[in-house]
Parts: sequence; C-alpha cells; structure tokens
Amino acid sequence: MQGFVDVQVGPHSAARQPHFAVLPSPPSQAAPVTLPSPSQPPVVTLFDGENAPNALSDFRARQLLPRLQAVHDKVSGIAARFVHLVLSDTAPDAATQERLTALLTYGDPYQGPAAGEVIVVTPRFGTVSPWASKATDIAHNCGLAVRRIERIVEYRITLKSGLLSKPSLDDAQRQQMAELLHDRMTESVLFDRTQATGLFAEL
Repeated sequence: MQGFVDVQVGPHSAARQPHFAVLPSPPSQAAPVTLPSPSQPPVVTLFDGENAPNALSDFRARQLLPRLQAVHDKVSGIAARFVHLVLSDTAPDAATQERLTALLTYGDPYQGPAAGEVIVVTPRFGTVSPWASKATDIAHNCGLAVRRIERIVEYRITLKSGLLSKPSLDDAQRQQMAELLHDRMTESVLFDRTQATGLFAEL
C-alpha cells in the first residue's frame, strides 16, 4: 500500500522556498486531510509507500560502495528508492490516490532498508525536469487533475554498528557522500526530504 503525506504550498516565501505544513500520514485507505486555509494553497501529496520503485541497481551500488567507504570506513551498504511528489489544487481523494499509485508503480519494488543515513537527490531547484514534464502529461492524458508530478531519489546509507557504539556521519562526511551521488549541474541534494517541496516554488 502506498504511503501518503499531504503538504500545503504557500504562494509566497522569502528565499523562494514555499511555506508548507506537513500533515501526519493518514490511516490505511483513508483519504489525505487538507489543512483549512483562507487562500487554499495547492497541496503536495507524497507517494512513498511499499510500492516505491527501486532507484539503484546492484551494479551501481557495488561501484559506489568503496567510494563511500573511503569517506567513512563503517559504511556497509547503500540502497535507493524513487519517491514521487504530486502537486494539485486539492488533496486527492481515495479513487485518485489509487489511480496515481498505479501510474507511479513501475520497475522493481524497493527492497532495501528503511533505516540509515538519508541523502535525497532532486531535480535542480528552479527547473522542471524532463521526467516531470512527461509524467505530468501522461497524468493529464489519463484525466488526472494534477498540476505537476516530480520524482526524487532517497538514498539510504547503512553503517556497521560496533559492540558498544553506533556510528554516524558528521556534516562534512554527509556532504562528501552527497557529492558522489548527484550531478550539481542538473540536480540538487537535500538531507531533509520535506525540503523537496521547494521544487514547486514559483519558477
């Protein structure tokens, strides 16, 4: 079952970052809840449930692992999944959620860990990715009332725990690893997934 979280995007913000309020994930099969607002800003719905597609091949993971271990010797694995964000005027109802879930289910399902250090790679802020343009067109052709669909990659980096300690990345190590995982010409990197709503700031 796909997971849903709704985020409301405000029309104005200081550093081109939209204002948003993150709502708790609704119960199973329940429609998302929209916070009341006088101006009714658009809503971002996050699709990140168990149907999320795998975003990293075994071959690519094996290539990355020694480079990540050069940054932190306790790195034991890396996995990644695609997470989708859908911008719409109102929160999608249950039927629309089901149709969007079907549209956004493709490839092999993610089977990696749910825990670990998180690095999120998005299309470059201030641009609309070719993938987003195509996916949004397909959604419109299917009769889905969405403004835009975007796709981000959520990496999970696992670290081997010792008997008496649990290792973690410091800020510098996290940034070094992020440099290995994204192309700064076409992508942006985040360490907090909620910041991905910035993709929908006015261009």
